[in-house]
Amino acid sequence: MVRRLRWSLLVQLAVVPAAFAQQPAASPDAPASFLEPTNAAHRHCSGSCLKTGALQWFCRPDQTCSIDCATAPPKMHCHDPQR
Repeated sequence: MVRRLRWSLLVQLAVVPAAFAQQPAASPDAPASFLEPTNAAHRHCSGSCLKTGALQWFCRPDQTCSIDCATAPPKMHCHDPQR
């Protein structure tokens, strides 16, 4: 019993610091714009999710677009290729 308790305590002490050491990576995304730029080049992006339906946003012309429907509300991304 004591040996099992020591072993589980040792495993917990080894795992907890590893979990805290992993921090989320910085996102390579730029914020999406929901207002169409009037006098600047831009990319029209669109996507749809099951619950929210069709969504539209705008990115810079050198960026690629994607949508993440796994979050609530969905996240619209403008991926910056330089990062």
